[in-house]
Amino acid sequence: MQNRFFRQLGLVDQERLQSLNVLVSGSNEGIADLIVLFQQLGIAGGKGRIGILCEHHKAPTSVFWKLAFPKSATFSELVTTSENKYVVVDCADSDEWDIHLSLNGSSEHAANLYGRSWGPRALISNEPIAKGQFEHESHPLTPSLRIACASALVETMLTYIGAKNQISVSDAWFTVTCRIETTDTSMAAEYVAGMNGIPMSYQPTSDGLATLARVRVPYPMPGNPYQFINIKKEHQQKQVDLHHNVGLIDWNSMPTELDGLTSVLPVDAVMLGVGGLGSWAAPLLAQQMPSGTLHIVDGDLSIEQHNLNRQVLYNETHVGQAKATVAEQQLKELNANITIVAHEEHLLPGHLNVEEDDESDELIFDLDEDGPGSYLTDALTSSSLYFGCLDNMRARTLLNEAALNFKATMINGGSESVHAIVERLNASEGCMVCRYGRDSAYESEVISCTEEGARPIASIATTTAWAGAMMAALGLIEASELTEQSAPRLQWHKGAVERIQVNSKPPWFNEPCLRHI
Repeated sequence: MQNRFFRQLGLVDQERLQSLNVLVSGSNEGIADLIVLFQQLGIAGGKGRIGILCEHHKAPTSVFWKLAFPKSATFSELVTTSENKYVVVDCADSDEWDIHLSLNGSSEHAANLYGRSWGPRALISNEPIAKGQFEHESHPLTPSLRIACASALVETMLTYIGAKNQISVSDAWFTVTCRIETTDTSMAAEYVAGMNGIPMSYQPTSDGLATLARVRVPYPMPGNPYQFINIKKEHQQKQVDLHHNVGLIDWNSMPTELDGLTSVLPVDAVMLGVGGLGSWAAPLLAQQMPSGTLHIVDGDLSIEQHNLNRQVLYNETHVGQAKATVAEQQLKELNANITIVAHEEHLLPGHLNVEEDDESDELIFDLDEDGPGSYLTDALTSSSLYFGCLDNMRARTLLNEAALNFKATMINGGSESVHAIVERLNASEGCMVCRYGRDSAYESEVISCTEEGARPIASIATTTAWAGAMMAALGLIEASELTEQSAPRLQWHKGAVERIQVNSKPPWFNEPCLRHI
């Protein structure tokens, strides 16, 4: 089965999403970001429609609109080429819409759910949100927080319309099962095996008279296994007192230094991974960087169909190509003032100039003699900001070690299914070992979005978009005059955001962090 939405079928009712009739209103940029998320999720991809209530002849400036709809500068142009999937409307008062979302809009048209973001602040509510006291000019964090707000708004919508599964199903597959007429499982394995070396399991039958053998049908599958299971949905909740802060600071809090952030300074940065998180973080960074170099590092040499439900940098035409190369091409179109450099490789201990006779590092990592010969070491030494958009703890810890070696700040992010975390790591705030302990920091498990991974996971764009956007926001703060601004540890769960203030490393780790890792 070739299905770009396969990795989210265990999280949502995809058939419901594809038939959804949803109306969006608000600012052109807010509408644009919502529509991009809708496209990632497959909303209205079947019989459904998306209504757009806006200044439809005005081109949105959202960086993701340019990536998702490069041939449609305005909403009107999108409507003319969409075969009735998108429609511009003049009034919200209609029974044809299942739900109405408003992002950065007014109270002129009644909506079911509202979102508003500006600078470091973002809020979602079931009531109209008045324009904030600070919303008077552009802010470098606004595009990032707008994506974070849109993600929370869409995630809340999934519950509101009853399209979210009550429990996450990480994977589903077809099996071929056969009964072998022998009670000797060793004999059964000798005479019956999976084709092309595919593993087969063997166990006694319930009657004890034979052996039951099963083999998993490999990807691509001949059909959709989720069509044969029914997952209970979350109950539709009455959104009576919905009022969730999803930004860096509370919507109604007193003015802070972050509100006064006016510009971002030139910076050289390394982004390790341009998959689910990096494909959302990189465009936001590229858009706001006044100058400098963004190094894109990813060893994945083939974009796959199932990546497309959450990795916004890529589309159908990119399937089979290397992620770093495509990301470089896409990002170069966004800002001519910065340099984008692609590195089609994995970060290795050798890139940190680790001595080969350092036994402690050799026990943790397998050194690759080809590693130091790449240009990645130069990128690490010349950059002051690292982004860890990775799928395992060991790789994050290695990047953290590089940050400590080369005196850089690391923005760490991680997402899994409906959970995500974003945080900043530097010498004064602690390392991966400080935060997670040595065993967890060096955990080698690689979570995967394919059945070949050690632990396949479900993935959805609302989670990855939020995490990538907040990574970009923390990175932009780090690249500003507010470098010393304390950064919260942000946690996401099904659209709810928790901010945990992290000011220093634990008191029992008083020595330099390089001693820990």
